Amino acid sequence: MGSTLTTTNLLVTITEAFTSNGQPLSYTNQVTFAGIKPNDARVMSIPFASEITVVDFAAAAAAGTFIAANVKYIRITNKDDTNFVRIRVTETSGQTFDVKVNPGTSFMLSNVKESANTGGGAFSAFVDADNISAQADTAAVDIEYLVASI
Repeated sequence: MGSTLTTTNLLVTITEAFTSNGQPLSYTNQVTFAGIKPNDARVMSIPFASEITVVDFAAAAAAGTFIAANVKYIRITNKDDTNFVRIRVTETSGQTFDVKVNPGTSFMLSNVKESANTGGGAFSAFVDADNISAQADTAAVDIEYLVASI
């Protein structure tokens, strides 16, 4: 049986608007990700006592696992109004980086490529991340995520 799912475009729009010295300023950026088919959107509770895996990336799809080469967009939004959440992007050979996501804000990626260097050395190469995990600060928080793939 052939799939009945059709591909679609994902339009992401970011708008910043504020007033500076009495002058309204607004900046908008739009990007379209074409051919999106598989996607996953979820709200999940993130504990503060331990780090938990949010999504995995690999060469083949599985429960909670996305094909790394096909991922085109990831957004993780901290839905809490008080506490931050720490997002960790990990490549199991040791390349890891952490991002602090404040209440009500989002962290976005347009692929799963990363490069980290604890010694401050020169850039060498990007590698595919193996997973994204999260840990809340002070008290559990809810996050919302969207992963879109081709």
